[in-house]
Parts: sequence; structure tokens; C-alpha cells
Amino acid sequence: MSSHSSGKGHHHHHHGIWYRMRRWMRHNKKFAAAAALLCIVVLSAGGFFLLHSQKEQSRLHVTAGNSVDMKGGYRTITWKDKEYQYNSLITTILYAGLDSTDPLKASETYSNKARADSVSVVILDKKEKKMSILALNRDTMTEIRRYTRTGEDMGTYVSHLGYAYSYGDGGEVSCEDLKEAVEKLLGISIDEYAVTNQSSITSINDLVGGVTVTVPNDDLAAMYPELKKGAVVTLDDSNVKDFLQHRDTAADFSNEGRIERQQAYVTAYVDLLKDRLASEPDQLWQEIGQMNDYLQTSITKNKYLSLARLLEKVSFTDADYYRPTGKDSAGELHDEFYVDEDALRQLVIDLFYEEV
Repeated sequence: MSSHSSGKGHHHHHHGIWYRMRRWMRHNKKFAAAAALLCIVVLSAGGFFLLHSQKEQSRLHVTAGNSVDMKGGYRTITWKDKEYQYNSLITTILYAGLDSTDPLKASETYSNKARADSVSVVILDKKEKKMSILALNRDTMTEIRRYTRTGEDMGTYVSHLGYAYSYGDGGEVSCEDLKEAVEKLLGISIDEYAVTNQSSITSINDLVGGVTVTVPNDDLAAMYPELKKGAVVTLDDSNVKDFLQHRDTAADFSNEGRIERQQAYVTAYVDLLKDRLASEPDQLWQEIGQMNDYLQTSITKNKYLSLARLLEKVSFTDADYYRPTGKDSAGELHDEFYVDEDALRQLVIDLFYEEV
């Protein structure tokens, strides 16, 4: 995990091969329309409605206690005098929900793209037959990559996790950079990603015919009297967007209340999604394909089908939803969240590793 003690940027310049590789990747998109489906799995698992990230990945460079590269150095680690091995039977999917509404597509100019409002890692464990979700605060201060407007890689510096998507091309580069930032923060490798934006929310909700939740807080009670804390409501096109995304920008740390609502939604959504996957997988696939303008993913159709089969078998409850602990700080421009490094390392070990 990276150290966030300093707000100063540290720049690692990667020119030459990475730059050319990114250019190549930008023009050779491997997004399959089918991938949308897998997205839903991830979405449901990870709060897909929250985050829309579009960065392209190329380099995998992670920190896990000591600096390691992603060729496998993260697979065995030592923590508090015990040795741990990475669980090879898990599949990890990054889900992000973006704060934009326009169709998602890469552009020639970099920077000023959408921000990831929500970021989650979905963990599917084939052996234990369970799903876990690690929800990350978008205000987490960590290393992210940035570029000049023309796409020249300027290395990494410490800023908000949600901006890891913003500096890229709004396409694959953005998605990959968000993925890289999460990998660095956690010290692991992530298998797949799915990114959606606000325009997908009602479609995602409609896939399961609306979602019934118990409202966890009073954040929306002034706007929607029916959404007071403790109320049981079925969310539809009229209120689902605000339920998942609204926060009081004048109040400090209002993102916390939003994360609570997203957690309540995702927990209920997963059960409904599993039912549809079991009963109407082909129809669901077609409906997801219609969301392609608002979805970016590395998941192919084959991968989607294998993940769908796995999702049908796994269990998921409120207790399988995790959030790193840390400290909120009022930054100059935006709230800042600093993770408790030791607690995060322990959480990563609990979720991704097994004792040797």
C-alpha cells in the first residue's frame, strides 16, 4: 500500500514503450458488447451505479508492504511474522460508477474526464462459494497517474482515488489507470473491470424490476419524505438515481451517507439479479447489451457466462460488505480520506490471502 503521508506528488516518468503501448491500446479496443453482461454481475456486486471510470491500463505496478511488480510478487507476503499466499481461487472485478451522463467513449485529448463517484472491488470465491465487496471511498488519498492534454504520461502523484479515471482518455486508458490505482492502494492484482455512469442507473434498476430497500439514513428525507430512515421502499425511475448518488455538497463527509445507501441497494440487488440469471440469462444478456453506451468493461462474453454461473452459486449478505477504516480530513478543495494502513493491510489479507 502506498504511503499517503505527503500530499506532494512524486513523479515517475514512463516514456517510450508505455506511451506507444497506450496509443496502440487506444486504437485497438477489445470491448465486446457482450461484456456488458458481466458488468451487471460486477455492478450488482460492486455498486456499479456509482462509478464510471474510463481509463486504460497498461502497466501493473503494485505495492504490497514492500514494492513488488505484478509478475507475481504480491502472491506471497509476510505480515506480523506470518506468511500468506494469495488465494488463487478468487476472481476480482473492479466496479466504478462515474459522475457523468454522456455516452462513454475515448477521446484524443486527455484529462477533465468524468470522476469515479463510487469504487468497489467484487471478490468471487469459487472455493468458499461466497461473494464479498470491498467498497472504497472515492476521496481516498492515494497514488494516481496523470497526463498532459496530449496524452503524455507524467507519472503518479497523490490525489483522490476518484480522479484516477479523470486524467485519462475517457476510455480504456482511464479504466486501466483506475484499476492501477486500486491495485497500488491494495497491493493486489485485479482481474477485470466494469465502469458505468449515471445514465445507466435506471436501466440497471429496471433489469430486476426495481429494488426494495430499508432506508439507512435521513439524508434524503427533506427531498423525498418517503425516504426517511427505517422506511421500506421500492426504488423506481423517479427516485433511484438520487438514492444512489445524491449527497449534500455543503456538508462535510456527506459521501459516507451515500455509501450506506449504496450498500443497502447492492445487497438487495444481488439476490434479485441471481434470480434473473437463473431464470432468464439470455434475455438479461440482451438487455445489458442495450446499455453499451454507458458501460465500459474488460469482460468478454465467455467470461461473463462463467461469472454468471459462479454468481448463481455464491452467497452474499450485509456481512460480506467491507469498507476500509481511516480518517476524514477537510481538504482545501475537497474532502480527503486517509486509510488506516495497518487496518487496510489486515483487511486485504483477510479478503485476498490464506495463511501458509
